[in-house]
Amino acid sequence: MDYKEINTFEKALEVKGETLDQFNERTKGMDIDTVGYEKVKAIVFALNGGKHVNRGYFPWFYNPNGSSSSFSYFGFHYDIAYAAVSARHLLVDSERAEFAGETFPLEYSQYINGTND
Repeated sequence: MDYKEINTFEKALEVKGETLDQFNERTKGMDIDTVGYEKVKAIVFALNGGKHVNRGYFPWFYNPNGSSSSFSYFGFHYDIAYAAVSARHLLVDSERAEFAGETFPLEYSQYINGTND
């Protein structure tokens, strides 16, 4: 399956061999950020075609909730701040990283911010 066809979380789970019901049962009772972490793991696994990479790309996306400097930090200016978030779940190329950031912002927000916003 071409990675661009993996445009929903359910499709990412399908690649992993898990249904949404199975995922929900497995993650029942977990904190929201932990559920987000599990979602990100499934998404990256699917987009990478089942490969784990040690060197790669992390997704780029706008984080409207910001990020604490203890989690990620790049730099700041008097009127704008920048944050670079690193991830253990890297994508094999920049195209997939961009696709992940554009396609799955809610899942990444759940993981990073601990919120469903």
